[in-house]
Amino acid sequence: MAHFMLLERIPDDVGLSVGFFRGNEMNAKHHSIHSQVTANAVRMYTHRILLIEKVHHVSNTSLLAEKLRDQHFEALEVIESTKQLLDKVKIMSPDVLILSVESLDANMLAQLVKINAAAPLPVVIFAREHAPEMVQPVIEAGVSAYIVDDVKAHRLPVIIDLAVFRFNQIQSLCTELNETKARLSDRKIIERAKGILMQQKGLSENQAYTQMRRSAMDNGQTMVELSRRIIEVTDILA
Repeated sequence: MAHFMLLERIPDDVGLSVGFFRGNEMNAKHHSIHSQVTANAVRMYTHRILLIEKVHHVSNTSLLAEKLRDQHFEALEVIESTKQLLDKVKIMSPDVLILSVESLDANMLAQLVKINAAAPLPVVIFAREHAPEMVQPVIEAGVSAYIVDDVKAHRLPVIIDLAVFRFNQIQSLCTELNETKARLSDRKIIERAKGILMQQKGLSENQAYTQMRRSAMDNGQTMVELSRRIIEVTDILA
């Protein structure tokens, strides 16, 4: 059975609402075929969304929180402050972070940079005012999607899914890049240690490598660990 948790929005005079959202089951008997298809898509791509909404002078129906509800995302929790956003992300572990603001400022960007470094996740920004000077900082902060002006409710699932896909794609590329860098670094360490043995013992390249491999196996070490040890000892005795 589907469970809907309806929470009241923070009053308009507060001007700020932060909430968790997730996709929920639809009751087919009370919705059109189009709604059923949309609900199925949402169930397939359910995301736990942390929403930070700070937009003034808009009607209730224009709030992003209401649009997310229209697209079958429901609030699980409402928070009254955006301070220490990194800590909130770490505690709540959302799948996606969404900001709905009038315009970006330096403080928001600074928080996003911290999040991207310590707890990266897909970030979607909806801003009512475009600031050209913010485009590059936004990209450098790891934002997956930056949308200016109002957005129609029916576009939200696509925007969110594409942001998640883009984030995962970039994370995969970063992982591959880091692994490649690590392999190259390890190879340089092994080559240096091999060169030391060749010079000190008058060994050929194959002989030095064979000796290092045998020694690493005998001592339960990796080639990199053994190579670092050879380099350390050589540096001490130099």
